[in-house]
Amino acid sequence: MKKLIFTFSLFFLLINGFSQGLNMSYPVKNLEQVELIATYNLTFQQDSLNPYHLLEEEMLLFLGKTQSIFLSKNNYLSTDLFKNLKTEADLQAVLLTPDLQPPLSRFRYQIFKNYPRGNISVIDYVLPDFFKYQERLPLLKWTISGETSTIKGYQIQKATTSFGGRNWIAWFAPEIPYSDGPYKFSGLPGLILKLHDTRNHYLFELVSIEEPEEIQAIEFPDRRYVETTKKDFFRAREAFRHDIISRAAEAGLDNHTQQVAAENMRRRNNPIELTAD
Repeated sequence: MKKLIFTFSLFFLLINGFSQGLNMSYPVKNLEQVELIATYNLTFQQDSLNPYHLLEEEMLLFLGKTQSIFLSKNNYLSTDLFKNLKTEADLQAVLLTPDLQPPLSRFRYQIFKNYPRGNISVIDYVLPDFFKYQERLPLLKWTISGETSTIKGYQIQKATTSFGGRNWIAWFAPEIPYSDGPYKFSGLPGLILKLHDTRNHYLFELVSIEEPEEIQAIEFPDRRYVETTKKDFFRAREAFRHDIISRAAEAGLDNHTQQVAAENMRRRNNPIELTAD
């Protein structure tokens, strides 16, 4: 039973890229000093066929003067944990000790805005490779309305756009002078504090804005990537979804666990971007 739990746990971590930290000896590029950290709560509908099952995860936006990185909080914490592991024995000890296990995230992407200049760089993971693709800025065309409200004591204004096969509503704070926001959203005259699509499948809401407790930089991992396009990355991700049973078999899972893995993957059918256009 322990062997099965370990094998399934390891396979889950591989799917989500958590074991990528093992022997993390790659260098990083320090882009800019972090000026503010915005924490968002993401509520999302993972399964398009089950509107009553909503999941939540905290996301982080590290803001520099002209650049930023957006990623899940659990992704950030697990990377910190795994970079100290050196051997498979270290990894096994973590997986078999509940108090040591890393926080799990459903989102392995890291989104760098304005790096390189005028671009968004997206890092994501599909077993067994890290992928990197770029998109040009400005990415979105916004329509700003005169409608206003307040969030966390900030005056906010409404704006709308279309992206990734969805229509989006954003609320931004002109008094916070960062033209940025959750995920790939940016380009408004103020930080986006709330963002959702019109079907309410994805909702980002600001939790807090804080200055970092100590000096830290926005770090870009300088590892080997599969350099690709957005469309080709989406194709690779979809191919993995359809090939999940073979991948589970290769990891040594029995038939029942293969089916469990396939069912879990089937439920993950509602990505934030429905199209690559």
